[in-house]
Amino acid sequence: MKQSNSTIGSIELTFAMILSGTIGYFVISSEQSVWNVIFFRCVIGAVFLGGYAYYAGLIRREFFQRNAILLILLGGITLVANWIFLFASFEYIPFSIATVAYHMQPLFLVLAGALLTKDKLSGSLLFWLALAFTGLFLIVELDLSEIRTLFSKDSNLVAQDNEPSALIGLLLALGAALLYTVTTLITKKVSQIPSTFVALIQVIVGIFMLLPFVDFTSLPTQTSQWIDLLILGAVLTSFMYIIMYDSFQKLPTNLIALLSFIYPVTALFVDYFAFSNTISGLQGIGVLLILLAVCAVKFNWSLSSKKVVIEKA
Repeated sequence: MKQSNSTIGSIELTFAMILSGTIGYFVISSEQSVWNVIFFRCVIGAVFLGGYAYYAGLIRREFFQRNAILLILLGGITLVANWIFLFASFEYIPFSIATVAYHMQPLFLVLAGALLTKDKLSGSLLFWLALAFTGLFLIVELDLSEIRTLFSKDSNLVAQDNEPSALIGLLLALGAALLYTVTTLITKKVSQIPSTFVALIQVIVGIFMLLPFVDFTSLPTQTSQWIDLLILGAVLTSFMYIIMYDSFQKLPTNLIALLSFIYPVTALFVDYFAFSNTISGLQGIGVLLILLAVCAVKFNWSLSSKKVVIEKA
């Protein structure tokens, strides 16, 4: 039975990660603003998650504890803000590149955990972080003039053209990763409450957060666009969250970490086949550096048998 659960969990998580890698395609294909996309994702996701939670008996009075609900609401705010930052980054860099940058979230989670618990930061962790940021620099192919412009007050340094900045896209994707790190830390505080119920409350929070920003005058005019939004809400939010959370209960942490790499790899393939976005040799090296660094942190690889630590000031 245990082996059977592990097999089912592996299939569920593999499918969930493949689905995650397609999110960028449907966001772009819908041709809607970031606000509209996330609003309808929350509305449709709430309908399907709510229906599932109701029939599964996951809406109970004991879950409505004041402290728990406040944490869930706060987590909902950071989750939706994370979606806003991530989807906005697609306007500046290919969604596959943004997804790889966003996948640095496990590194931020480990770093945040170390800082919050006042643990010593290992030399290995700092090395992997440095390696990952080197990879980021390579995959977005930053122009050094962009960096100078960002920190300069001289308007003459602003680029003459109006091309979107890869640096802005990178910062948005990293901001999304940081926000998701906060969401994860908050959600861990309410681990006694079923994750489906938590996800339901969080998408409801998103509906109220985004309602003032929705452009109802620019709703989809084509059936295909509505289908994109339906898939985002019903499949890539409610269904994906249900099978992903269910797999977490059946799999060991190391296998979850390994299968999560399917997410950015899928995004790279989808971006290539859907939009013909290819990556250069340097970008390929950058992707490998990031995935190597994330893998090293997830599996706690050490650079030496003797741990080197850096004392906090």
